[in-house]
Amino acid sequence: MTMPLTSPVRVSTALACTAAGTVLAALATAVPVAQAASPASYSVAGVDTSHHSHGRGEKERIDWTRVARTHSFVFLKASQGAGYKDPWFTRDHAAVARTSLLRAPYHFFDPRSTGDGAAQARHFIATARAAGYRGNRAGELPPVLDVEKVRRNHREVCPRELRPAQLTVFLREVRKAFRVTPIVYTRASFVKECMGGRGRVFAGHPLWLARYGSGTHEPQPVPGAGSSWTFWQHTEHGRTPGIPGTGDRNVFRGSRDQLRAMAS
Repeated sequence: MTMPLTSPVRVSTALACTAAGTVLAALATAVPVAQAASPASYSVAGVDTSHHSHGRGEKERIDWTRVARTHSFVFLKASQGAGYKDPWFTRDHAAVARTSLLRAPYHFFDPRSTGDGAAQARHFIATARAAGYRGNRAGELPPVLDVEKVRRNHREVCPRELRPAQLTVFLREVRKAFRVTPIVYTRASFVKECMGGRGRVFAGHPLWLARYGSGTHEPQPVPGAGSSWTFWQHTEHGRTPGIPGTGDRNVFRGSRDQLRAMAS
């Protein structure tokens, strides 16, 4: 992601819908297999971007039409903490909406107190809505909570102020606002190191997990979450036609039809 962030399993993706037909989650049920697959084994590819993806000086435009020729989805950084808005989010969201890319905003959780989950949720909801995201329009994937290490004094560290209760509040408020179950981005090592293995707060949410440089090893399951990954961020140094420089690349565990079903 934009700030830094082993027994593999194979899963089948199930889509859970409301009575109105809105997809709330893609839940992964783990089934052990002898050997894990590599990212190349999954045909539905996507990217995630922020202002850092806009080249030198963060001033270069992304050619989203070109990105859409080789990718199916994108996660766009919208906000961070209780006040920061990504300067490219509104423009990128509008440009992506004119392509075939399925899309969703993400919020980088950056706690400055042990009880600011609601404030961060309000900030994210307002930022996403101002850009035109509603959570239930065609082409819109569920919104994303990004939970990983934060930068303090030029170092990447566990957020000292992080409490699982904050995340529960954030996820509840975002789900209420957009009427869809949010996706959670994290990694198993973060939950173990920074949350004491208390990943139960993410149970019932589609998981977007990071694991780099692991060859054929898929992401480890998140302790307590009860499901495996739905999206896999497998590199932060990938090259994507249309995006300046290198950046994050992802795959979806499922078919394009299943991904479209998640996108309202």
